[in-house]
Order: sequence, then structure tokens, then C-alpha cells
Amino acid sequence: MTNSKKNVKKTSEKDSSTNKPRNHVVQDATSPFTFNFKQFGSQKSVTVNQTADEDTWPGGALWDISVLLARVLVMVNTPPPSSSSSAKDKKELFVPRLRSPGIWPKIWKDCSVLELGCGVGLTGLVAATLGARLTLLTDLYVVVDKVAKPNVEINKSNFGLGQRVLALPLSWGNKEDEDACKAILASIDKKSSSSSPPRRKVKKGKGKGKAQSSTATDICGLQNESNSDPSIILIGDVAYQHKPGAPSHFDILFSTLLKFATTRETVVVFGTRMRMPASADLLSMFKEHFDEIIAPVAAHEMDHKFHSDNLGR
Repeated sequence: MTNSKKNVKKTSEKDSSTNKPRNHVVQDATSPFTFNFKQFGSQKSVTVNQTADEDTWPGGALWDISVLLARVLVMVNTPPPSSSSSAKDKKELFVPRLRSPGIWPKIWKDCSVLELGCGVGLTGLVAATLGARLTLLTDLYVVVDKVAKPNVEINKSNFGLGQRVLALPLSWGNKEDEDACKAILASIDKKSSSSSPPRRKVKKGKGKGKAQSSTATDICGLQNESNSDPSIILIGDVAYQHKPGAPSHFDILFSTLLKFATTRETVVVFGTRMRMPASADLLSMFKEHFDEIIAPVAAHEMDHKFHSDNLGR
């Protein structure tokens, strides 16, 4: 979620044209983007609107990592190509290690999903379209109000009976926001998943579009007494440079993250692009708190557009 704000004036529709995502694939922050995929042979799609307006920047734009994380969720919910698959299906990329046994919830429709720093909400909306029982898209109030919440509305036809998809403000480190999210998570019935084996945490990795997984280490012996931890936490492209000498936003990010990941049952999916030293700093923090359980997944393993031949190098 990084951009250069040099010479960018305060809000005006005219000035918003200076805000352009530093992406390889999605390079327009003003047009709707549609993510298409198949689930059990049925064609599905999620459409999100974007804005380059300064008051929501950079959260109002779609970043490549969101698309890649969405592809990860689709792969996790898609059987591997079989010998009887069509030639077209066999050409679809598939990463077998993403479906390693014992990592993901067995029944997706019983999942609760929390996305931190959701921006336009693509990844969380794909999780919901795949059938997650509860999906919480969270970001700063202005991003939620102007971008994420409207995108939930335009995709509501994707959601089935009994599903809840909510966009709500969550400023990292804000106890009131955290408590509001925990209350919603605690309100859902998790009895159907209580009998399944404990799940381990997944963390998505850094690096140019790399994805990484991890298992949460014990965090001060905390117990999930309130049953308010989500099944899956999504975090994509939240490493942006902080000014030298200024407090890092990583500390408050982890303060919030660890309050929602108090046991080894929550899968944490983290994706980022190595743009700057701050990216390496954030990866170090993830390694400090989580044990890797899926080897890093590079962008080109999930999308042909990220192959070096297609990137011009």
C-alpha cells in the first residue's frame, strides 16, 4: 500500500489523477475491476470500484497483492486438476502446497474471515463469495465509508442465506474498534467447527509477490476464552514507508493482529511486495511471532501475468 505523495496537493478531483498504484498489473485506480473465477464448475465474479481521491489514498485503489491473495483463496477451495480435466483447466495455475492437509478449515462455509487494511475489499469479498459464513472487511473509517462498504453492496447477490458480510472501521491499536469486531466474531455460532482438528496459522510472504505461511507461536499463554478469534485473517500489502524517527505503524498493526490471533487455530494469510526496507522490517516481525508452515509462494506461481517474460525481464 505504498505510493509517493511528493507534490500531491490536498483533495480535489483534479489532483486525484496524480495517485496511481505502483503495480505490475492493476495500474488504473479509477476504473472498476472484476475478478473472475470458477468454483465447482460455476463461474463467479467479484467487482470492486476504486477511487484515486486523496482522502482515501492509498486504500481506495486496488493493489496487485489483493488479486494474488484472492487467487490463493480460490486455489484453496479448488480441487487440483485431474487427468480428466479439460485442456483449458489444465492450463490454470495450481500450487499444490497451498492445499497441504491440516492447514485450512475443512468446511469453508463455517469460516469467519477478518481482513485488516481491506482497502477496496477484493480479497475479503472473494472469501465471502466462496461461502465464508462471516466476513469482516476493516480499514480506516473514510476507506470503509467511501469504498469498502459500497463494494459490499454491489456484490451482495454473491452471498447466500445465512452469510454475513460487513465493512466496518478498525484503526489498528484502537480498542473500541477492536472490541466492536470481537463482539461480532463472538456472536457467530462456531459449534460446527469446534469438532475439527486444531488449525495452524498461515502467513503470506513477502518478496515480490511471494506468499508465506506460518503457525502462531504461543502468545503469553493467552486462551481463546471469548471464542472471538476469526478462522482466517487476511493482511495484504500493508508495508508502507514510515518517516525516519517517526513511530512505525507496524507496532500498532501487530498490537491489533495478536488480539485476534490468540490461539494456533487461526490461519493468518499475509501477502506483500518487497518495495522498500520497511517490507523487510514487517517480514521480520511476522517471523518473530509466527512459524512458517507453507513455503513462500511467488506471484508468478499464482498468475501468468507476473511471469518474468510478461513483466519484460
